[in-house]
Amino acid sequence: MPGGSLLSALPIGLLMFAGSAAVLLRRKWTTQRAALDFPALAASLGLQHTPSRHAGGAGVLSGSYQGRPVRIEADEQKLLKVRFHGAPRVDLRSYQHAIGVPFDMVTVYSRDRDFDRFFRTRHAAEQIARRIARSQPGRLVAAFEGPRARVLQSLTITSDGIALRFEYISAEAVRELLPACVALADVIEPKEPDAAEELRAPDEPGDLDDPTEDLSSAGPAD
Repeated sequence: MPGGSLLSALPIGLLMFAGSAAVLLRRKWTTQRAALDFPALAASLGLQHTPSRHAGGAGVLSGSYQGRPVRIEADEQKLLKVRFHGAPRVDLRSYQHAIGVPFDMVTVYSRDRDFDRFFRTRHAAEQIARRIARSQPGRLVAAFEGPRARVLQSLTITSDGIALRFEYISAEAVRELLPACVALADVIEPKEPDAAEELRAPDEPGDLDDPTEDLSSAGPAD
């Protein structure tokens, strides 16, 4: 077509409709695939598979993974949950939560651009904040960015556990993101407490400072 492509000549409404239809078809295909893949996925992860009450549903995976209680609901809630053994004082969210800093927490400044940009709400007890700052924080969120980000709604970490909500769930996403959630849990609530950390003075410099004064080592800029 002279002066432009065929796509440029189509009405914008038609293009938007085609895009929405493609997304819906992808979700439907992924859901159907998950229903077939979840029994084998459960076996490979050492979890129990509970069949769905709905025709074509994937059901629920539950049990213990790497020492953490987990539950994955693929149908209604589309939720991956990793629970803590205790109740660590933490509030990390991938979205802005309009509350002040709780009295027994501090704002987490990890000095890593990727981590601080991913978690728009970052509050934790001082000891947890120091552990996060020393844990190569960018690697903790890497799995939730890039290609996987388009299937995720939110990631929330509170004393109740780690809750990862999906737009739609696939076996491949669970296989990749479950270990990433457990890695976050192990930083926030270590399986073996660090005795040296317990003895460390809370006002030692470096970990809890506001990083706006020095971002030279925080990683590449946007």
